[in-house]
Amino acid sequence: MTPKQLLQESDLCVKCGLCLPHCPTYRIRQDEGDSPRGRIALMQALLSGQLESTPQLQAHLNRCLGCRACERACPSAVKYSKLIDGVRAIGYQQGDNMGQWARKIALKLASKPTLLSMGIRFLQCLPRHYLQKVCGQNLQRLIAFSFNLSRLIAWQTTYSPMGEKVGRVALFLGCMSQLSDQAALLSAIRLLNRLGWEVVVPPKQGCCGALYQHAGDPISAHEFQAQNRTAFAGQSVTAVLTIASGCGAHLKEYGDLSVAIYDVSDFLNRQPWPLQVKLKSLPQPVMVHDACSLRTADAVYPLLRQIPDITLIPLPENTLCCGAGGINLVTEPQIADALLAPKLTALRASKATILLSSNTSCALHFAAGIRKAGLNIEVLHPIQLLERQLLDNDHPTG
Repeated sequence: MTPKQLLQESDLCVKCGLCLPHCPTYRIRQDEGDSPRGRIALMQALLSGQLESTPQLQAHLNRCLGCRACERACPSAVKYSKLIDGVRAIGYQQGDNMGQWARKIALKLASKPTLLSMGIRFLQCLPRHYLQKVCGQNLQRLIAFSFNLSRLIAWQTTYSPMGEKVGRVALFLGCMSQLSDQAALLSAIRLLNRLGWEVVVPPKQGCCGALYQHAGDPISAHEFQAQNRTAFAGQSVTAVLTIASGCGAHLKEYGDLSVAIYDVSDFLNRQPWPLQVKLKSLPQPVMVHDACSLRTADAVYPLLRQIPDITLIPLPENTLCCGAGGINLVTEPQIADALLAPKLTALRASKATILLSSNTSCALHFAAGIRKAGLNIEVLHPIQLLERQLLDNDHPTG
């Protein structure tokens, strides 16, 4: 959006304040500059020339988690996500402060799994006392999260189904997902194969671009979009499936992949299951985290209820962001931890030993917080649990 279009869209905001109770950063900081209407007021002043771009102003804009809860609450239907992305793009192009450079470095690392994997393995080899002395708080957090990451593997281009083939789908790997959600990706492949689906993994795919888009770098985001458009073209598939809710939400905004985009849970919930595929009983409570980027999808709960005797418990205050927000779990540690704290309290009180989440950064955030709190809770993707409960689960991937 051009500055003129951004101003026109921002004028739709009547500053009623109905968004305030739904904004996670406002709830934590109680600062109008960290509320949706406050940020829109800052945008208007910046775009009209009443204010200059300063590190403090950019900090208010950068602290937004992108949960879009304000959009769902807004009676004027203000396209807040378009506004924050557009204004961040202006700041990204002009910014030269250290905070801006830190975000750019974090973006490059997060979107390049090979580079990120190599860098993290190197840092993990260094003495802990040296890291604490030399590395800043944000880098130390990145290293802490890295202990939940897997080593990169070589993906096959095709995974053949068991028994009669019912169709063909493509799997979007993502960037961070290949390290943080590798087990979920493999579970998705095994489960789809078990249900008769051939799974193709186009080798030339890349980052979905969401991290860049929301950080104010639409040029890089569009480059990834073009890369993925080429990678998935001509695959002759029923759908492109994602396991990371943030990636799936962004891919749907492409609008030009010429094939349906589904979250894997949503896709599987729409498919008939062969009668011979049975699930083992799981007579225990399982807590479910609803990711901000998957709020409109109601597939996870009915899909998981196919597991006999399972008790699904929505995580209390699921409508409030957990604080991960893409790379914000690293760049805004105080807000991220403050928003996670009540959720950890609820987990401790629940006595559940499994937490399910469909979002990559949310799962990392929860896992790190759970480990630090000393809780015995396993963080899984819903598809991991579903695949784990398959009877006679001995089919190797491949």
